[in-house]
Amino acid sequence: MKSRDVAPARVTAGEISRNFGQWQDVALSGPVIVTHHGRPRVVMISAEHYAAAGLAEGPAGFDNDSALQTAETARSAVLGHLNEAFVALDPDLKITAVNAVFEDLKGASAAQLVGLAWTEVFSAPVQALIGEQFRRVLRTGETLEFESESTVQSGRCFGVRVFPYPGGVAALFVNRTEERDLRARLDRAAALETALSVLPGVATARLNIRGVLTSMDADFLRLTGFSEAELRDCRLSDIVRPAERRALTQAVEHALQGDAPARLPVTLLIKDGAERTIELALATVRRDGVPEGVLAVLST
Repeated sequence: MKSRDVAPARVTAGEISRNFGQWQDVALSGPVIVTHHGRPRVVMISAEHYAAAGLAEGPAGFDNDSALQTAETARSAVLGHLNEAFVALDPDLKITAVNAVFEDLKGASAAQLVGLAWTEVFSAPVQALIGEQFRRVLRTGETLEFESESTVQSGRCFGVRVFPYPGGVAALFVNRTEERDLRARLDRAAALETALSVLPGVATARLNIRGVLTSMDADFLRLTGFSEAELRDCRLSDIVRPAERRALTQAVEHALQGDAPARLPVTLLIKDGAERTIELALATVRRDGVPEGVLAVLST
């Protein structure tokens, strides 16, 4: 089946940069139109369809210089819209092309990088890891993905995607530092929650952006004597001695504004009419760096 017999797929430049391998597979069966702000910019087709159209690789396959310039412009347009750092290498692992993101990553221009061997660009630890992946892709033609610590920018972690590329192999590097740090924070939070669950006399609850109770653990419910249904949509201050409500409300408000964690004594009003003095700690709960609630930890 010829490529013109298959309805073209459409994808935004941002989507193709995030899922290049997926759209590369789509292009095997038909053309993929890459759009920018809704307008078609370039078309990606498979090597088979490319050859079937009479466009052999290299300048000899083009009827004139204009066709060659159009093809090179199309390739540059795709690379220019990638958020990832892009580098292409020949079978000897010498750099043949880079994009602006890779230039920024290395702090060198394309003119300085093209022609250099891979071992001249990255340090020994990265050479051993990524260089082997390049050679594996050259041998097998498969696409590989992995993470690597950056030796260029200390403390950063990059996701690397290595795939076959005309004339050799290529790779995309995307900064995964925030994702790695988030995973680490989630792991620590899960460990903390597990530790708190086995400590006697420690209870937790979450408040939303309005300061209303949204979730409570079993220890919190035992401590107050209320059921979750009874406390749902109540404010924490509703079950605190009236004289202490103003101070608690202010502490919750500070936490909702992202202030430092607060600690204060409060007297809970237990369901059976009794009172119990506890230590209360309040900490901000954030999503994407923005406060979205409060974690309350109670200790008897």
